[in-house]
Amino acid sequence: MKEEVKIQIKFGGMAVIYRKFGRKRGLSTVLHFVMATASFNLLDFLGFRFFFYTAVGFFISVAVAIPILIYYPFSKWSRKSWLRFVKWRYPNWTIVEEVSVRGILDQGRNQGIYTLLLQGKSITDGVRSHLLQLTSTRPMLRSVLRKMWGFYGWRQVDEFRVENHLINASCSFKGRPITESNLQEFVNDVTSKFLSPNFSPWQVFVATCFLNGEETKVCIVRVHHLILRREHLTLADFLPLKYSSENWEYQESDSPLTNLYSEPSALPRLHQMLTESFSNYWNEFLCNNDPAENPALLKKSIGGFQCVKIGVIVWVSTVKEVTRCYKKVDGFRFIEVFAILRREASKRNFRTSVIFWAFMNVVNPVEIFYSSIHWMWYICVTFILKTPILLIRELNALRSSQKHFHPDTLTSVLACYLPLVFQTIAELTSIATIVVTAPKLILEELFFKSSETNHLQTISLCGRKIVAWSEEVEIETISKISSVTGASEAEILLAATAASFKEYFKQSGLQTPAEILVTAKFVSQRALFLRNQETRGVLCLGLPTKTPLLDDNPLETLQVIQENVHKARSKQKATYAISAAESSTGLVSCYVPSILLKLALLYLTRRYSLSLTHVDGDLPVEGVDAAMYWRPPQGYCSMSVTLHRHGGGVRLGVIGDAMIGPHHFLITKAFRRSVQELAVTVGVPRTPSRSRSPSPASPLGSASPTTSPGY
Repeated sequence: MKEEVKIQIKFGGMAVIYRKFGRKRGLSTVLHFVMATASFNLLDFLGFRFFFYTAVGFFISVAVAIPILIYYPFSKWSRKSWLRFVKWRYPNWTIVEEVSVRGILDQGRNQGIYTLLLQGKSITDGVRSHLLQLTSTRPMLRSVLRKMWGFYGWRQVDEFRVENHLINASCSFKGRPITESNLQEFVNDVTSKFLSPNFSPWQVFVATCFLNGEETKVCIVRVHHLILRREHLTLADFLPLKYSSENWEYQESDSPLTNLYSEPSALPRLHQMLTESFSNYWNEFLCNNDPAENPALLKKSIGGFQCVKIGVIVWVSTVKEVTRCYKKVDGFRFIEVFAILRREASKRNFRTSVIFWAFMNVVNPVEIFYSSIHWMWYICVTFILKTPILLIRELNALRSSQKHFHPDTLTSVLACYLPLVFQTIAELTSIATIVVTAPKLILEELFFKSSETNHLQTISLCGRKIVAWSEEVEIETISKISSVTGASEAEILLAATAASFKEYFKQSGLQTPAEILVTAKFVSQRALFLRNQETRGVLCLGLPTKTPLLDDNPLETLQVIQENVHKARSKQKATYAISAAESSTGLVSCYVPSILLKLALLYLTRRYSLSLTHVDGDLPVEGVDAAMYWRPPQGYCSMSVTLHRHGGGVRLGVIGDAMIGPHHFLITKAFRRSVQELAVTVGVPRTPSRSRSPSPASPLGSASPTTSPGY
C-alpha cells in the first residue's frame, strides 16, 4: 500500500506542501523532495532572507533597466524629432527643450504656482518701478506661457503692461475693511483665481489692511515654477525688499529632513590635489616638449621618445579643442575631428617627415650605441651618487614629525596622500553600498509599503487653490518640549501636524486612516530670498493618525514620528540623493523616458497624497513683520502644508484644492492646540495664550470658523 505523508514547509509568507508516497515513487522523487526541503530550511535557518530579497530586488531592477536602456536611444531620437516638428509648427514660439519633474506633473487641474505672503508697513514702497526694472531684464516675465503638443512654449506679449500683473486692492473686501478677522478669506479669494493665460504666469497682489488697529501692507506673490527656474529668480525678487546678502549667515538646520548623509570630503580633496599636481607636471611637460612653446626642439633631429611626447601633446590638444567645439556648436560632425588634428599638428610643425626621421633614429645602430652609453652612465651616477643622498633625505623625513618640511621626498608624498586614499576608499565603499542596496529600498519604500486609502487620495481636483495658516506657536515652547523629550524641533512640529490632520478627519466625518504618507522637503529662508542654488532632496514619511497603544496620547504620536524619521533617514539615502540630483541637474528626467517617468510620478503623487515643506532659518529682511510660503501640490496630490518659522514663532500653512474647503481650516485651527496638549503631556509649563487679535509679534493672526469661506 502507498502511504501518503504531507509535509508543510514555510518560507517567507508561503506554505509549500510536499507529498511523499513511499518507496515506489522512485529515488528521483525522494531526492527532489530532500533537496527542496534542505534548500528552504537552509534559507530559513541561516537567515539568508535579506540576501535573497536583495538579490530579487537587484534582478527586478536589472529587468526593468534593460528595457529602459534599449528604449532610451529610440526615446531620445523620437523626442528630438517631435521637438523639431513642434518648432516647425510654432515658429514664433520659443519652445522649452528641458524636461523637469515639475513640468511633467503639470496639468490644468494642478498647476505649479508658488505662493509667498508677506506683511509689513514698507514692503510695497516703489514696487511698480521695481517690477519695471525687473521685467526689462527678464524676457520670460513679458512672455505668454502655453503648453503645446507636450512642450512648454514662450511668446513675447506685443504690448506688455506691468498693471496686468501688479494689482492694488482696495482696503475693503466684500464691503468690510480687511482686518485679522477676514484676512484669510481675502487671501483665499486671491489664490483661488486662475492666472490669466493671456499674460505671463506671475502676479503681485498688494492690499492695505488694518491689523491691531494699525494700517499695514500685505503682498501676495504668485509665480509659475518655470519662470523661477529659467530666470533664476526667487519669490522675494518680485518685491523691493531691503536686505544685504552679508547679513545671511550660513546656519545649518537640525531638521531631520536634510543632511541624510555627510558630503564626501576626502574624495573632492584628493581630486583637487591630484588635479593640481597633474596640472603642474603637464605645464612643465609642455614647456620642455611642446614645439609651440619651445621651437628649438625641431631644429635638430629628434628621437623616438621625443616624437612620442610631441604626439601625446598633439592628441591632448585635439581632444580639448573638439570638446570645446562640441559644446559651442550645435550639430558638430565627426569628420571635423581630422581637420582639427591636422591644424594642431601643423601648429607644431609635426609632419610625416619628422615622424619618419624619428623612426630612422630609433633603428640607427650609431644612435642605439650612443643611447646605451648615455643610459649606462646615467644609471651609474644615480646609484653611486644620487641614491645615497636620496636615502639620507628619506631617513630625515621619516624621523621628522613635520613631513611637509621635506616636500621632495617619497615619505612626504605618502604622508600626504595615504590618509586621503584610505578615507576616499571608505567614502567610495559607503557610496557603493548605497547604490547596491538602492533598488530594493526604493521599490520597498515607494511602491510596496502598505498604506490605507484616505480622503486626500480620492478627492476629485478642480484646480483652484485655497490657503490657510495657523496661529503662531512660540519657538520657546517647542525648545522646552525638545529638551524634555529629546526630540528635534522639526519632529515635534511633525507630531503636531499629525494630530491636526487627525482632528481634520474626525471633525469632517471622514474615516481616519492609520497614517498619511507624505513627501517632506526642507527649504531654508535663504533659498526663498536669495538666489542660491541649494540642493535638497525629498524624504518619504508616514504621519501617524492612530497609535498602537493610546489613540489620543500626543507623546506616543511623537515617539512614532521619531521612529518613522529614524527609519526613513537610515533607508532613504539613495532616494534623497536621487531627488536632490534631479532638482539641481535634472538627472532622472534626462535619462528616463518621459512617459515612464510621468506614470511613476502620477502613481507616487496618488500614493503620497500630502506634500510637506519645512522652512527654517533667520530672516534678516528689513520691514517684513510676517511671512508665509506655500509650495504647490502637483500631480494627483491634493494638498501641501508648510511649517514656516519666522522670528520667534512657527506657523502651519495649508494650500489645497478648493474641493477640500472649507474643512482645511480645521487643520490650521488644531495646530496650536496640538502643540499645547503635547507640552502639557510632557510637563512643560503652558505659555500664556495670545489673544485672537494678533499682537505685533504675530501680525497675521488666525481664522475663526465664522470667517471660513464656503467653497
